Amino acid sequence: MMKTVFVKAPFQFKIKEIPIPQPAAGEVLLRVKACGICGSDLHIARSQAADWVTFGHEMTGVIEQTGPGVRHVWPGQRVAVESGSFCGVCEQCRNGRVDLCTKGYNNAQLKINGFSEYMVLPEQCIVPLDPAISFVDGTLLEPLGVAVDLVKTADIRLNDHVLVIGLGPIGLMAARLAKAAGARVYAAQHSDRSARRISLARALGVEDVVITGRTPLSNYPFPRGGVDHILVTAPPKVIPDLIESASFGGVISFLGIDYGPDRMITFDANAFHFKKLQLRASFAAPALYFPMCTDLIKTGVIDPKQFITHIFAMNEIAPVMQSLRDGGSEIKAVMDMELV
Repeated sequence: MMKTVFVKAPFQFKIKEIPIPQPAAGEVLLRVKACGICGSDLHIARSQAADWVTFGHEMTGVIEQTGPGVRHVWPGQRVAVESGSFCGVCEQCRNGRVDLCTKGYNNAQLKINGFSEYMVLPEQCIVPLDPAISFVDGTLLEPLGVAVDLVKTADIRLNDHVLVIGLGPIGLMAARLAKAAGARVYAAQHSDRSARRISLARALGVEDVVITGRTPLSNYPFPRGGVDHILVTAPPKVIPDLIESASFGGVISFLGIDYGPDRMITFDANAFHFKKLQLRASFAAPALYFPMCTDLIKTGVIDPKQFITHIFAMNEIAPVMQSLRDGGSEIKAVMDMELV
């Protein structure tokens, strides 16, 4: 038997003992060592889980057992887990666009997810975890890949001026990546409630953090009058107000999601047209770039210790999730299965 965390909206949690699953052909049994909390987990806990479900997709662990036909991983191996993979055989994959594959594995297909002692996964989504990276730090690979996808979608270049909206883990990592790419980076969030996030943004090289509750972006004196790129990690309802802050020919790239009426936006299409703006969606499924993200961590471009601010045991998940919901001081919270 194993322990697994279940959630049901709104923010109800319970830990149940269920049988340890067995891997079928092409699958592995993973002993989970750590799992990070993602913003999508908060969405599930808030409004998406109509019945008790498992959750968590930022996992690292050790291969416990392999099913028939598994060739590339083995028991005892330290690994990270992609939250989605490409199939390798569809038209998009064969045309070299694995990023557009919709036929591969996705974590939504799983019955047991990452906040569990064990889980079964397809071999395809297993990525070796570098020995220099701990299990806890390795949980940052998946969300770092999301930040990489956002920056790549935006196509940020040397000397661009970039504005990051939202200082959650993805926004902060995207700001660091944009800075590493040679951009001049600004950030914005509605309030200064999270002093820790603002402090980290400055430590990562952000020029200034605009508190929009006090200073509307339309009033902020950007050196060029606006910015070349806006990276949106906040809910999509903020997008219409960003058109004025974009420079002529600017690009607004976003990955923030919402549900209910706030998922819908309207904006002045004429202003958008005559400024020659672009709106681009970043959606990191399949989950790519794990080797790149490993290098970014090993070379110190991204330091997990700056982002992972809270490590907790499985039986503490309810208060940690509630703290994140209520705007607590955590930046990234990770469950460590070594803690009791």
